[in-house]
Amino acid sequence: MDTFFSVRLEELGGAQVDGAAAALIAIGTIYCFLGHRALKFVIGLTGFLVAGAVAAALAGMLTSGHLVSVGIGLLAGGIAGAMALLFLYRTGIFLIGFIAAALIANNLLSLRPESWIPFAIIGCALGGGLFSLLIERPVVILATAAIGAWLLMLGGAHFASATEYFAAENAPLDADQMAWALPIAWAVVAVVGAFAQFTTGRARNPES
Repeated sequence: MDTFFSVRLEELGGAQVDGAAAALIAIGTIYCFLGHRALKFVIGLTGFLVAGAVAAALAGMLTSGHLVSVGIGLLAGGIAGAMALLFLYRTGIFLIGFIAAALIANNLLSLRPESWIPFAIIGCALGGGLFSLLIERPVVILATAAIGAWLLMLGGAHFASATEYFAAENAPLDADQMAWALPIAWAVVAVVGAFAQFTTGRARNPES
């Protein structure tokens, strides 16, 4: 028991990392294909993930990556964030649009050398949040599909990298090709998720 409570993040084994990647895939599937249909749940989940990640990061910094402290921070911050956004519905809608626009802008612009790029990314994120408030259903569908596809790509990339097919000596694509292939794959999955959401009908307004 003492050994467990002394474990740090860098000491986690492959099984724990695989579990985290599997959780990303599960969460990404919900966002990508059920985002607007399960909007209230997704808003709460967004609050949990954002606030939980911030609290876990702070706990990790203060305790040098102590696993139990990070876990407590994740749960406490996540529950608080989920409850907050469930009561602040419009804030949750804004945050979903903000995150999706920030992800897209960052992937499109982050490699450019201009000094204004960080401001452009922030501006795009704010614009995404505002558009999600003004045109809720289509923007939220596109935003949740983009966020979900990104999480699916992260989880899928972890498992793919562990296979012989994607091993360094057998890699089917070089670095330049991968730089194009990953965003294209992300876009394709996002489009499929958005199409699935648009064609499954209108969700009930959680406020009603």
